[in-house]
Amino acid sequence: MSAPSAAPAVSDAATTAGSSAGRRRAQLVASGARATTSQSHLSQADVHALGAHPAPEARAALAAKFGKEYDSLVLGETRALANQVLELLARDGEPQVRRALAEALASSPSLPAATAARLARDEIVVARSILEHSPVLEDDELDEIVRTRASHGRAIAARAQISEDLVDTLVGQGDAEVIARLIDNRGSRLSGRTLRRIAEDHRDDREIESCLIRRPDLPCEVVDRLVGALGERLGWDVVRERRMSADEARRLLAATRLRTGPGAAAAEPSAEPEQRARQAAGEVAPEELLAQLRDGELDRVEAGLAQRAGVDARKTRQLLLRTDKRGLAALCARAGLATPHYAVLRMTLDLAEQAAGGEGEDATYGPDRLRLIQEQYERVQADADLLAEWLES
Repeated sequence: MSAPSAAPAVSDAATTAGSSAGRRRAQLVASGARATTSQSHLSQADVHALGAHPAPEARAALAAKFGKEYDSLVLGETRALANQVLELLARDGEPQVRRALAEALASSPSLPAATAARLARDEIVVARSILEHSPVLEDDELDEIVRTRASHGRAIAARAQISEDLVDTLVGQGDAEVIARLIDNRGSRLSGRTLRRIAEDHRDDREIESCLIRRPDLPCEVVDRLVGALGERLGWDVVRERRMSADEARRLLAATRLRTGPGAAAAEPSAEPEQRARQAAGEVAPEELLAQLRDGELDRVEAGLAQRAGVDARKTRQLLLRTDKRGLAALCARAGLATPHYAVLRMTLDLAEQAAGGEGEDATYGPDRLRLIQEQYERVQADADLLAEWLES
């Protein structure tokens, strides 16, 4: 369909629009007829549609199209017109129009800072995409938005990169959902001080605890706290007290001998069919594996680790029970166990060996030991070559 001529469009808009916005649209139609060039996919018909007072849905469609072409429009002779259209759309009275514009321009490096700030301070349905993605929003602007628009913090917490200062502002608002998003966001710079603050202030929040457990490079004291929380939740005194009695060690080692004695290779896992199916799909959660270890069900632990790591059962058994724990670290890293989960598994096996070696009730696991295995584990997690070397050792 051919585009209507510019002159009638201006006449229609001027006679039907009683508001200044209507007159402005009419002026843009006239400008659009003169300024639209072959460089732009935004047609005269599109500009005319804006001046003809279409339904909000039509203006939203135009806003989306305009936003996708904005970066190219501002490179040529259409720059002035493009910015006029941008300003008009950014002030449109319908949220769906502003939302369509914001979503299309969210990643634009050419978006004027003032317009980005306007859209970022809009209602959250409009602002979300700009807050999450816009590269032109500076920390000072975002900091002010966090402090004045509580609902906007959750979107800001999803940005690809978040500075330490902005993280501290977001954490200071105390919104648990925002904090959980920050912890899960690998682009957010959480200092050790901030992580310790989160662990202390939200010690009873299971969601935040779960996010912290998955966070790499945690301060040792936070790992220690999370290890204790796992022991508390599992009702496991060995973990809570970092101590294992000779009797407890004997029970665990007896289960270990069953896995390494005659006929062990042919033993079938004792898990129920549903559990075996979940293990086969790699769906057994690390905390389930720890519960199975607590109960002495080494066959289930082996099967779960083997499936999560993609390592055959015989090799998994060797790595799990070998005195040299480098292979165990590599196995657990390949299986995706977070540092606190690995620490519990490693601690349990170490304490059993110590107690069986005659240390008895004095077999304990102190913070220095925990720090050493954390550093070792995070080293192998971060080094793919080292992981492969230790896995094959």
